[in-house]
Amino acid sequence: MGRFDGEGSFTREDFNRVLLAFEKQFGKPLPVSAQGETAVHRALGFDHRDRVDVGISPDTAEGLWLRHYLESGDIPYYAFRNSVKGKATGAHIHMGPPSNRLLKTD
Repeated sequence: MGRFDGEGSFTREDFNRVLLAFEKQFGKPLPVSAQGETAVHRALGFDHRDRVDVGISPDTAEGLWLRHYLESGDIPYYAFRNSVKGKATGAHIHMGPPSNRLLKTD
């Protein structure tokens, strides 16, 4: 797992810029796998409001481009290369600050 703290915030305007830049770069929509709260995040005990998950492996050409774009915009992210028990169900890039824990899961 990799991370970049940036300035610590992630706004709707940031998200819209990422969407447009990705589509311009790759000619297709950003593969958003979760925008805000989902049943999976609730089951894991996370408050995922105002966060976005992108279904891209961080080491692919698209993932490397996205990570560089986020860093250049000072946007925080987490890059998961595979599943991590209690944190991630698979490879993806989480845009925004970390999700706060709602409840303890073990």
